[in-house]
Amino acid sequence: MKLLDSLSERFGLNAYAQGDYERAEKWFRRLERTEPESPRVLRNLGVILLARGDSEGAASYLRREEALYGESYQRHRSLADIAYAAGDARGSGRRYAAAAAFPEAAREPDAAFLAARLAVCRDAKLFERARKAAEAFSAGERQRDVGDRAAAYESFTEAAELDPTHWPALNNAGAIALSERGDPEAALGHFRRAAALVRHPLIVRNIAAAEAEIAKKVARKEHRK
Repeated sequence: MKLLDSLSERFGLNAYAQGDYERAEKWFRRLERTEPESPRVLRNLGVILLARGDSEGAASYLRREEALYGESYQRHRSLADIAYAAGDARGSGRRYAAAAAFPEAAREPDAAFLAARLAVCRDAKLFERARKAAEAFSAGERQRDVGDRAAAYESFTEAAELDPTHWPALNNAGAIALSERGDPEAALGHFRRAAALVRHPLIVRNIAAAEAEIAKKVARKEHRK
């Protein structure tokens, strides 16, 4: 059973790193059946549900983890992200400030991200722009899902302009620039801005993919000479 549980965790984490949140959830739901209140189940299901857009479900798991195991940097950080997405400036600011008190907050890019998010939470005008960014991001997701990638790109770039801390918008804009627009240079710019805010394996892979495409373009130009 322990081997199967370890495999479920590994496969779930791999799926999450690849951006396949539905598959990641399935693996951790399987693990949940054997250890429903373990930190790895509560934490990872919370993070996965947040990535899937289920803020309420994510908060439920993360709050249960906090109630059982106490405060931590990552719990405050994740719950702050949920409050931020829900439009709760005071609640998200309180959680980001609590996260900033932990030693992990001193490393980059965490320190820069927390400072930027706290500045938004403490400024009513900036937070209103962030709310508009969330609306633009949601519109971009709907446009992308129905195949209108051009409109989705405009919505994602608008979201990132309104809220420079909105790293999913930057990552999505980069993905479209790379795969649909044939513009790896623009894609790399989006991905690097996202990487300056968060450490995420998907962004790391996207940067590598954009750099590889740029290298191919350079090689083709050299070949034509």
